[in-house]
Amino acid sequence: MNTMKIFFYTLIIVMLGACGNQPTKLYADGNEMAEELKAQVDWISAAEFRTVLESNETFYLIDCRESEEFDLACIQGALSVPRTVLEDEIANQAPGKRIPLYIYCANGRRSTLAATVLPLLKYTDVKVIEGGFDAWQETFPDLVEHNPVRGAVKKAVAAPSGGCGG
Repeated sequence: MNTMKIFFYTLIIVMLGACGNQPTKLYADGNEMAEELKAQVDWISAAEFRTVLESNETFYLIDCRESEEFDLACIQGALSVPRTVLEDEIANQAPGKRIPLYIYCANGRRSTLAATVLPLLKYTDVKVIEGGFDAWQETFPDLVEHNPVRGAVKKAVAAPSGGCGG
């Protein structure tokens, strides 16, 4: 009888271990993780994004820096959704999941991590702005909004399209 119990418990342990087909990758820190994930996200240069910003295209522009960073300055028209609350807040700020979504942080690390999560939340067109806010501010200081007003109506906000995935 003891042999049967041992066999049964061993079988359960083996089966539970076999359920995870995905190998678990361990990282030393967030920088290492972001560096590896850069290849999995779509990028847009600051110059290319400036063209989008000045177009009539409908899009979301998400600043995933902390609120204190956003409150000092942001790219004109950005919506603040800090990386620390992205999964909980993104649908409130960007309900249309098929509308192009551009995201940035200070230098690209947080936005890279965010851009790998957004497709899991059914966002279909996500691009990270290369160099983040630091590079944008250097390159296009005239398109930086200082002390932005929260809750202001932004060009990027659009009504959800309905149907599957928003």
